Amino acid sequence: MARSAGQGGGSGGVKAVGAMVFVVVMSFVVLLLLRASPSSEPFDPRSGQPDGARGLVLTLQDAGADVDDTRDVPSTDQVESARILVLEDRLDDEQRDAVLDFAEAGGVVVVADPASALHGGSDADGGAVEISAQPSTSERRDAEEETNVALGRCSIAALVELRGVFVPSGVLFPVGPSEEQCFTDPTSGVRADSHSFVIVREFGDGLIVGLGDNDAFVNRSLRRADNSGLMASLLVPTAGSDVSIVIGRGVSPTVRDVGSGEDTLVDLVPAWVWMSLVVGAVAFVVFAVSRSAREGRILSEPVTAPIAGSELVSATGNLMQRAGHASRAGWLLLSRLHRDLCRAHGIDVNAPLADLDRAVAERSGVAPGETEYLLRRTAPDNRALVDLTATIDRLRTQVFGDDSAPHSARPRRSGSEPERRGSTDSTDERVTT
Repeated sequence: MARSAGQGGGSGGVKAVGAMVFVVVMSFVVLLLLRASPSSEPFDPRSGQPDGARGLVLTLQDAGADVDDTRDVPSTDQVESARILVLEDRLDDEQRDAVLDFAEAGGVVVVADPASALHGGSDADGGAVEISAQPSTSERRDAEEETNVALGRCSIAALVELRGVFVPSGVLFPVGPSEEQCFTDPTSGVRADSHSFVIVREFGDGLIVGLGDNDAFVNRSLRRADNSGLMASLLVPTAGSDVSIVIGRGVSPTVRDVGSGEDTLVDLVPAWVWMSLVVGAVAFVVFAVSRSAREGRILSEPVTAPIAGSELVSATGNLMQRAGHASRAGWLLLSRLHRDLCRAHGIDVNAPLADLDRAVAERSGVAPGETEYLLRRTAPDNRALVDLTATIDRLRTQVFGDDSAPHSARPRRSGSEPERRGSTDSTDERVTT
């Protein structure tokens, strides 16, 4: 049973290790399948990354505006107090129509995306001049030194006090002689006659202002030249103005979007959470099965009933009595005496009997040769066994004392047992005891 139990324990250990390996492997699979939380997208008004627009929001707020990033276009009732900014045109058809309705009702819309169709400006294929530049240094310098498109001809009253803008990668739109324009003088040597970085399109009772580069107003470029001043001049005519940065519905949800729509709480839980729960449940089941399984059928091990030593001695004596093994009984008594004498006198049981006889004679006063003679005797019959037992008792009393003779070697007399059983019965009684 011990061997079988050892084998079962080893198998259980292997299964436990296998379960742990399975859990680790599945965890790595989840990590590979899942994607980290998406980083903020470019032109995100909430992002402080280099390509975010958090700096623009803070600049407008510092100028006195109440800035709001939203997917809901302001209503036409707010055309007098609110202005709209579209940094990146990812609007859907509904949002685009709402922006145009706002402008048509008399509102001002600033579109910084040069690729948008809202402002009506041409792209490079339509005659626009591409402008690009890299900042020469990260140190702050004067606006004139950082400018790559100077003011030039400017017919927009709100911008005539500015000096120039830094355009990392944009265009100058072609304009007619009668169209309003500003920032028309590129300092890079590119000929851009009748081209402007800022264009104005009249739409209904309102205006749509187009800008040739939205990258000029992200965090990494906003502080250069008069980029921040350009946005403040267009969007914050007076302190307390409302500015709505309209975000397209194709970008990541904002905090305001949480709780809106028809999605339930279950729909809002990301897919990776469900995948993690499934993997954890599978791992638990595998681990539980590996620890609960065992090899083979259940075996019942019988418990042995204990037998008292005295009962065993009595049973052995009774068998020897019935078989008439007087000589064997005598040999057992002598063997026990020999062991006791060797243990008492520090003699090895395999030592010659002469050495034991000498030690007993020196320490116990027994006559020399008596011990050796006794240990060599035999008991061929019951009468000789009685005599041998008496001699052993006498020697034990002389060597060990009056109380040292073992009860198994002393004759036991019962008060109810008649003496007529004779010497044979007494001998049997000594042996069985």
